Amino acid sequence: PYRSVVTHGYVVDGEGKKMSKKLGNVVSLTDLTGRLGADVVRLWVSSENYRQDIRISDEILTRMQDAYRRIRNTFRYMLGNLYDFGPDDAVPFAELEEADRWALHRLQVLRDRMLQAYADYEFHQIYHAVHNFCAVDLSSFYLDILKDRLYTFAAKSKERRAAQTVLADVLTDLLKLTAPILPYTTDEAWQCLPAHLRDAESVHLSQFPKAKPEYALDDAATANWDGLLRMREMV
Repeated sequence: PYRSVVTHGYVVDGEGKKMSKKLGNVVSLTDLTGRLGADVVRLWVSSENYRQDIRISDEILTRMQDAYRRIRNTFRYMLGNLYDFGPDDAVPFAELEEADRWALHRLQVLRDRMLQAYADYEFHQIYHAVHNFCAVDLSSFYLDILKDRLYTFAAKSKERRAAQTVLADVLTDLLKLTAPILPYTTDEAWQCLPAHLRDAESVHLSQFPKAKPEYALDDAATANWDGLLRMREMV
């Protein structure tokens, strides 16, 4: 009766041992969700390569809590900087700073990778792609260099509005893309978005973001940015 069936390995403890009441290493899903929250547990499930045995331990779940906080705090930071972003404040793509266009290009790369992974049931690739995007592309680079414009430029300056334009695009797309894995977190963030950015009452009534080929950088520009980021890491 099914179009497709996904099978997975056994869930084992941190040492790879089968769970049993006799060994006392059984983990209760009810206890986990009560202690960590459903979204952290769902994030752990998505992070595992289910084609092999799936390990679970306090150490693994602690790492997953850290990863969840990274993603959640990235949502929170972008939301906090969109409080005064109105429907007429968006800056056209051609007038954005080059760093802004790079961020939107990286968002398109992420979108394509995630949608392909969803189609292939490669959920662990989705987890790694999102976490890497939030930790490396955004927190360690783009959001870091954006602070000057967001905090010191005039509130209605073109430079600050350009930064907000990108944050609005990145956040709305990220919420839609991660909604199947983090349903509670994404819907809570969705309700806090400026009204004109929401195309549905709930993120779960929205659609995955459509491709925006106009955001793609050419090969020369991509190579320049890759070189700059490698140099920055070395410095």
